[in-house]
Amino acid sequence: MSSIVYVVTGVGGTPPEFAMPRLRRHGDVHALVVSAFSEEVDGVMRGWASTVTWADPDAPMPDTIVDLARDVRADAVVAFSEFAIVAVAEACVELGLRGPGPNVLRSRDKVEMRKVWHEHGLPGPEFEPVRSQADLERAGARLRAPFLLKPTWLAGSQGQVLVSDDTDLAAVWGRVTSVVDELEAARMYDFMPIGRGAQFMAEEIIQATTDSWYDVDGYGDYVSIEGLVVGGRYHPISITGRLPSIPPYVELGFPAPVTLSEDRQRQIEKLARAAVDALELEDCATHLEIKLQRDRGLCLLENAARLGGAMVPRVVHEAFGVDLIDLLLTALLGGEPELPERMLTSGPKEQAVASLMLLATDSAGNPWSSLPPFRPDRVDWRRLTSPKTEVEIVTGMTHPSGSPMPAYSPTAGTRNYAGTLFLRAPDPATLQADCFRIVDGLEAELRAVDAALAAR
Repeated sequence: MSSIVYVVTGVGGTPPEFAMPRLRRHGDVHALVVSAFSEEVDGVMRGWASTVTWADPDAPMPDTIVDLARDVRADAVVAFSEFAIVAVAEACVELGLRGPGPNVLRSRDKVEMRKVWHEHGLPGPEFEPVRSQADLERAGARLRAPFLLKPTWLAGSQGQVLVSDDTDLAAVWGRVTSVVDELEAARMYDFMPIGRGAQFMAEEIIQATTDSWYDVDGYGDYVSIEGLVVGGRYHPISITGRLPSIPPYVELGFPAPVTLSEDRQRQIEKLARAAVDALELEDCATHLEIKLQRDRGLCLLENAARLGGAMVPRVVHEAFGVDLIDLLLTALLGGEPELPERMLTSGPKEQAVASLMLLATDSAGNPWSSLPPFRPDRVDWRRLTSPKTEVEIVTGMTHPSGSPMPAYSPTAGTRNYAGTLFLRAPDPATLQADCFRIVDGLEAELRAVDAALAAR
């Protein structure tokens, strides 16, 4: 008898064109959509789901999920969006289904996450909860400057601000709260009311470096560990690398496999196990980020009780031959997924892959001098890559052709992205070089496309 899967979708997470066919392999799929999608993505959802229900995120979301899941007699409820994971976890508890469990807040509220890791003696920066300007002023008096102020319930580096000794704290507080207000007006917020409003965390800057970790330059100073918790037991699967972030902390690319030696990967694996075990999750995917420090030091950044976004599941699938969505659904439906006893440190193929973000800066973070219309379908990507590198536009994470190119904003996080590419190259060095060539050459290519169209 076929299983019934209910998927709750929102902003972010795995693109539907990659996730939905994998869900469908496990049975009949029904979807609850809690944020607007493009026509292309909506078509994908309706092509794979038996029913698609649109919901207001201001409705009592766990109750909505419970009612809809009961209507179709769902055997599993799953979410890929950070904003949906708490609501889905609570619904799964009510329904008696496998899910992240009652401790899910430890992987959602960054303050709670830091507290748990601190209590377990795990490495992390000094921090302070911030709910008001007065809290921010107290944090400024205690923490070493510069420090980072970031929303505790948002995702994708949105609303983050660096605070220095000479920073006007009243102006910063007004700025970050206005960003949160703008996001809430655009309905980019957690499905649970407890996650909304002015909730921030001030934390000291983690002193990170790739020295003593990578043998070559050009990689970011942190990594993520993709894994699963099944029946309360954590299984790290693989490490996903980073290209250097766009200042202050906007992610640019996710390459895999990493070029770290096996002993260095095993050191990361050891800390990952301690960090996820401390959170006491039940059944879910995990996406744990760890900063690299000098002299082979490590510092925990944050964990999510879900799959990584930005095509990370596909990166893992193509780099390591592991389908994280298939493993997750097998576990949620009560099966026994075939999980490695130890984290994988190399892939079965001689190739490297990456998810690459497209935004209006070069690879050093310098904003473009112009904002030509975004037409990725008209760019000849072969002009920006090596002969054996393949480039694919990720439709579900890319603005429609002809859309305005978003101007870069340091506080906009993922809203800076106009689109996402998936790259496949014969080796890590070629992949890294081609990623930088694309990012540094995209403005000129889009301007050339615009000029050619205007000349017709």
